[in-house]
Amino acid sequence: MNRLISFLFGSCDITVSGAAPERCINALAEEKIAFWKIRFIDEMHYSFSVLSRDRKKVDEVAVKNFCTVEQCCQTGVPLLLKKLLLRPVLLVSMLLALVLSFFLQSFVWVIEVEGNETVPTDVIVRELENQDIKFGAWAASINSQATKNRMLNAVPSLSWLAVNRSGGKLTVLVTERESGLSKEETYETANIVAAKDGVITDYSISEGMKLCSRGDTVKEGQILVSGYEDYGLFIRNVCAEAEIYAKTWYNGTVVTPAVKMQKVYTGNTTKQISLILGRKRIKLFGNSSISDCTCDKMIVTKRLSLPGYTFPAAIETVVIREYTLKAVPVMPQEAQEKLREAWKRQTISSMIAGKIENTAEHFAANHNLYILQAQSTCTEMIAKPAPLTEPDKGETNE
Repeated sequence: MNRLISFLFGSCDITVSGAAPERCINALAEEKIAFWKIRFIDEMHYSFSVLSRDRKKVDEVAVKNFCTVEQCCQTGVPLLLKKLLLRPVLLVSMLLALVLSFFLQSFVWVIEVEGNETVPTDVIVRELENQDIKFGAWAASINSQATKNRMLNAVPSLSWLAVNRSGGKLTVLVTERESGLSKEETYETANIVAAKDGVITDYSISEGMKLCSRGDTVKEGQILVSGYEDYGLFIRNVCAEAEIYAKTWYNGTVVTPAVKMQKVYTGNTTKQISLILGRKRIKLFGNSSISDCTCDKMIVTKRLSLPGYTFPAAIETVVIREYTLKAVPVMPQEAQEKLREAWKRQTISSMIAGKIENTAEHFAANHNLYILQAQSTCTEMIAKPAPLTEPDKGETNE
């Protein structure tokens, strides 16, 4: 408590000198002047601390007792205020910062969205901006209930929304609407048919009547598993389910040019620097027009952030490098590898599920083209559901 009082009212360390400094100390006690940290230096010198407001009284008592007082140092709030008064710019800046720290909390500087998984954050933030809830908005004008109603109407994918504010940070909590539709279509009655021509190698049937066997050659659209199970006395309709694998064949041709265009940089580089505040862009440096020649553009964005907060303000630097295109011949080996990869991607994308067993190919160059003719043998899943509304006996291979 003594330290707090001495700091608030100010204190100073003094040294009393005289023939009998102890008489001066006794006189201070009789005058009820508070002092502490008494330290004996020698027979003619004592040091102690007193409050800054009692400094004149100590001088008066010391003179009466034929002593002199020398001040060593002074601390506390009064000294700080005195120093601040000598620096008015600093004092005004501190007061202005204190006022702004409260005033700026009345505006929205950070918007965070929580709880969304399928609805993009940008969609929610953009719709909030349409409701005048954005960077720099007056926080007192935000009505949580009204915002909730407008946002639920504007974004049907949301089922609930709440807006919470803490200082200049606005937290938007959302709950997405659950879709009542199943991702997979279900049918009351469905057959399993062949998606492609092939020779059946394996199958696994969980529902329906089997109409095929291993080694059967089937055509596209042929019924492999019937959705009607015949039990003699009655027929039960089901949605057939099965995984049927077959050996299939793919034939095709892929081509690529024998010449490719390669970039040759001219060495001309342009830099553009912009300040982005919310959805506004302020050009700070460089020409924002697009060059007539071809160019590469590299964009580096540095966002203004604090620990745990990211503000909608950023410095964007765009570096544009000009180049020209030069025709360069493609080596046959390089072209052949690219065509193989292209054929592999094309074949796999044509399958429901499966793999390529082997491929026979013929590579040739014709004028300005490289040509790859390929034939691949694959093992793939060919079962495909076909919904029915009427009984269909289908074909059988047994």
